[in-house]
Order: sequence, then structure tokens, then C-alpha cells
Amino acid sequence: MGFDAQGFLDRYSGAYNARDPEAMRAFFDLADPRFAVFEDFTGELIDGDAYSAMLEAAFDATGRMSFELLRCDDFGGVVVIHALQKIALEDEEEGIGEARIRATLWVKMGGDAPRVVSAHFSVVPSAEGDCGGGGCGGSFGDG
Repeated sequence: MGFDAQGFLDRYSGAYNARDPEAMRAFFDLADPRFAVFEDFTGELIDGDAYSAMLEAAFDATGRMSFELLRCDDFGGVVVIHALQKIALEDEEEGIGEARIRATLWVKMGGDAPRVVSAHFSVVPSAEGDCGGGGCGGSFGDG
């Protein structure tokens, strides 16, 4: 049986929605010296110790996370997941909004469970063109 990428993403979003930092940490190989996450909204490459601390903030999160799987490729020992991460946010003053984030996850297979060893997260520009002068191009979720 192959790797169930959507199931993996659903279990991760379930841990986030349950506000369970320990369950979220189980999806990442934070002790691997190659571990790295880049989030364009921080502008920094984040190591395992720093990312572990960031996951603790999920305890105070108010949004609900879900993923739309775009593609998953198996490279023999590592799978690469491309997905659209959605976080629905409720604000008393502004109503309901949604953050849409492009997520690319390198998942190391083997061991006791698949674990993310590297990831890149970047905000999807709005339809109004928050891309600046460089243009955006591309569409997500259309297959």
C-alpha cells in the first residue's frame, strides 16, 4: 500500500484543530540535523528546536486548519507533498476569513512513522494581485 498523503495531512490538521502541540510535533523529525522549515512570512530558515517552540503557539490558535492535496511524488524513501493549506479564522469584528498557504513538505519514510524533515510555506496571493511588480501567475486547486 502506498503513502496516504491526504490522510497524513488530515491527521496533522486534526492535531492542530485539537490544539495539541505534542501531536503536531510527532509529524516532524525535529531531531534530524537536516530539519528545516522556511516560512515566507518570517523570512527565516527555522531549525528543529525553533520550530518545536513555534508549534507550542498552536495551543492559543483560533483558526481551523485543513489541506487540499495538489500532488504527491514518491522519490524512494522521501515523498514530496504539494498542498494548499487553509486556515479559517473567525474574528468578532471582521467575521470569517481564510488564510491560504502553499505548503511543500518533504516527508521521510521509514522508521516508526513518516515524518516531515523539510518544508516550505508561503502565502497564496489574493485574487486582487498582492504580488507587487513581479506578477504571480499560476492557479491552485484546479487539478
